[in-house]
Amino acid sequence: GELWCAAARATLPGSQEQDYTDLSQSSKKPMVALLVATLGVAPAGVARRALGGKPSAAVWNEEIKAAWTQAYASAQGVPANYDIDEIEGRIPSALRGTVFRNGPGKFERGGQRYEHVLDGDGLLCRWSLDGATGRARFASRFVRTPEYAAEEAADTVLHRNTFGTQPANGPLGELENAFDLVLKNPANTNVQSWGGKLLALWEAALPCRIDPDTLEYVGRETFDGLLPDGALTVASGIGPEVDASLGLGVAFTAHPREDRKRGRVVGWSWAAPLVGSSLSVTVHEWDAASGALLASTPTALPSAIAPHDFALTDSWYIFALNAMQLNLFPYVLGLTGPVGALRTTGEGAVLVLVPRPGGAAAGREPLTVRTE
Repeated sequence: GELWCAAARATLPGSQEQDYTDLSQSSKKPMVALLVATLGVAPAGVARRALGGKPSAAVWNEEIKAAWTQAYASAQGVPANYDIDEIEGRIPSALRGTVFRNGPGKFERGGQRYEHVLDGDGLLCRWSLDGATGRARFASRFVRTPEYAAEEAADTVLHRNTFGTQPANGPLGELENAFDLVLKNPANTNVQSWGGKLLALWEAALPCRIDPDTLEYVGRETFDGLLPDGALTVASGIGPEVDASLGLGVAFTAHPREDRKRGRVVGWSWAAPLVGSSLSVTVHEWDAASGALLASTPTALPSAIAPHDFALTDSWYIFALNAMQLNLFPYVLGLTGPVGALRTTGEGAVLVLVPRPGGAAAGREPLTVRTE
C-alpha cells in the first residue's frame, strides 16, 4: 500500500515535485473542508494529493521510482508500422497469425497528468508472425475516438473520466464539471474479434469498431442496431422508445466470453437506472465465425452499479455484485469521477445466476446467492 500511494504521486520526468500531503498548501482549503464535512469527499485533484504521509526511502527509492515512471510514461513513436528486424531464434514454419493487444498508453494531455492510469487513452498494438517467411511485423495506433481527436486538437482535457481525470483549468476548477455526466470512452480495456469485426472495448460505452489492417477507428459498434447508441448509459425504466427519445443508450461489457465448445461469443449490455436500484442487463450470444445473433436474454441485477465481469457455464450466466454503493452527489457536482464516489458497505458479495438458453437450467428463474 505504501508503494502504491507513492506511485500514485509519481510525476512525469522533468516535472516539478510537489508535497501533496499538506492540504494547507492548497488554495481550495476552505472549500475542501466544507466538502469533506458535508459530502465525505474532496475534489478529485485535491483528494489525490491527500494520499497520506510520505513513504520511506527504502520503499520509494530511486530505482523503484524510475521503474514506475517508465511504466506509466506515455507511448512514443505512435502510430508505428514496421518489420521487426531483431528476432532471437527462429519462428516455427507452421506458425502464422496475428495478435492484438490493447491498454492505456497515454497518461497526460496539455501538461495535465491523468488522475489514474486507467483513464489513459487506449493504445492498440498488433504483432503479425509468418513462419513460412520468418518475418514478424509490429503496428500500433491510439484509438482515435471523436473525444480523443478533440482533445488532441485542443491539447487539453475536455471530458470527464471514470477515475477522476476531468477538465480543471477554469476559475472554479472541478466545480465547472457540475451536472456534466457524460464520460469519455478511453477504449483502453480489451480488444476482441468475432464475426469479422475487431473491437476495442471499455466497461461503460459501446465497443469501438477498428479497421484490422490500419488500426484506425471506424465508429461505435451497435451490432446492426441491437444496442441503442446514446450519450448516457441510463435506462428511464419506461421503455426503449422513451429512452431513444431522451438520447439514452447502453454500454457493453469489456469482457465478452468465448464459448469454444459451441463456437459462440457471449457478452452483455447494461444501462444504469434513472431511479431505483435495479440494473437493466441483456446477455447476448453470437456465432463466433459469422457474427450472427443467436440469443438475447434480458434480466435485472439487484444493484445500481454494473459488475466488472461475469462467468459462463453450459447452463448459467454468473454475475458477482460487489458490496458497494454509489454516492451520486460528488459526481453530479463535478467533484470526482464515478469511482471516487464509490464506497464499500461492509456487507457480503451477491452472486446472481441467470439461466442460459439451451442449458439445463433454461426456463428457471434467476438464482441469487448472498454471502456473509
